[in-house]
This record gives sequence, C-alpha cells and structure tokens, in this order.
Amino acid sequence: MGSPINWGILSGDTAVLNSDLYLKYSSTTFANLNSTTIKDDIKSAIASNESAGVVAYLCWLLRVLALVG
Repeated sequence: MGSPINWGILSGDTAVLNSDLYLKYSSTTFANLNSTTIKDDIKSAIASNESAGVVAYLCWLLRVLALVG
C-alpha cells in the first residue's frame, strides 16, 4: 500500500503516533516548521518498512509547506 498525497493515520497506529519525530512536529504550527530540518530528519531515517509511516508524515509536512509557502 502506498501513501496518498494527503497523509492520514489510523488512531491506533502507535508506531507513528509515539515516534520521536511525530511528537517533535505534531505540536508545532505549520508557520513554525522548517523544511530544512524536516528534510534532515528524513535523511536520518532508516529506509525500512518500520519507518515508512513516519517518513510519509514528514513528506506530508513538506507538501503542506510547499502549498502555503
């Protein structure tokens, strides 16, 4: 299953919801996000099935920033 352009998550997906990167950004407004920092976090992620949900979330953040940029 791929990730749609408009990211979403099931409420029970604790692997994403409890991840350090999700918690880092989920309480920040889009106005205060920095695309360079998000890209650096994507680069530091291990390219695995386990990180796919978090990386999809980070990519969604970048798409939203591009839309409002």
